[in-house]
Amino acid sequence: MNILMAVKDKVLAALEQARGERLSGGRLAETLGVSRAAVHKAISTLRADGLAIDGVPGEGYRLACDDDSLTAAGIMALLQTRCIGREIVVVPSITSTNTVMKEQYLDRPHGFVLAAEEQTGGRGRLGRTFVSPSGTGVYFTILLHPALPLTHIQYATLAAAVAVTQAVSDTAGFTPEIKWVNDVLMQGRKLNGTLTEAVIEGESGTVSSLIVGIGINLRPNPAWPEEVRRVAGAISDFGPVPRRAALIASVLTHFEQAYSLVEQGREGELVALYRERLCCIGRKITVVSPLEKYEAECVGLDSEGHLLIRTADGAETALSTGEISIRL
Repeated sequence: MNILMAVKDKVLAALEQARGERLSGGRLAETLGVSRAAVHKAISTLRADGLAIDGVPGEGYRLACDDDSLTAAGIMALLQTRCIGREIVVVPSITSTNTVMKEQYLDRPHGFVLAAEEQTGGRGRLGRTFVSPSGTGVYFTILLHPALPLTHIQYATLAAAVAVTQAVSDTAGFTPEIKWVNDVLMQGRKLNGTLTEAVIEGESGTVSSLIVGIGINLRPNPAWPEEVRRVAGAISDFGPVPRRAALIASVLTHFEQAYSLVEQGREGELVALYRERLCCIGRKITVVSPLEKYEAECVGLDSEGHLLIRTADGAETALSTGEISIRL
């Protein structure tokens, strides 16, 4: 990282911590141990990046409280992570963050993040379209190079679901629940979509990379088809809409905390966090798989995050794939 980039990041972090208040150039320079000219140059660069920083002679610089710019520097200034999100690329428009991650960025380090203002070809589970216009949500993908066996990759999905619920609670003031396997719901309305994909090494058959794509609805999407409107929700339906950079940074921070449990061999602790947020245990559900659809009762969760169900004939089994709908 060059000197200008380092100063820019430190200036933005200081402005973020004092968001809405003014910091003089002299105070910033003294606190950061740099020249006032370096601070001025960093401010100019941040403004060019799209951040709404105003300056008043004699009073200093201020990052506006209502600034909702989405920049890599803005997200990174709010992170509390060691690895996840420490390298970020933010683009105005993209087909799909998952697709482009696989096409262009698999050589980036573990924890790299690709985010976009909008997706023109967003994808969900089971081949569904994830409509993602600008201004209605946040869309980003995390790249992992896991030192994990193939049987453990589902834990990344559990970690993402836990992270989204925690981040929404932190930034929007309400706590949603999880519907197995990775849907985050509030009052039965789906707030997000998560798509985890594995990149398999051809010769060895091992997982070389995992990509975890996350989209969260901030506001109702005018492009939702009618069948989606019946089940979809947005953060604005239930609380204040957080700044996008703050929401993404919170998800990444909580994801690192959750995923690190798996890296440390503490999968049981992650499953416990996931289980306590599930909304389907003890309820009647409909199980949907590529081959069939049938009624069952959700009776629990096993140690690997598989859903335990009881069918009408009394047989109990564990679901590792497919999805469910909750019978109201």
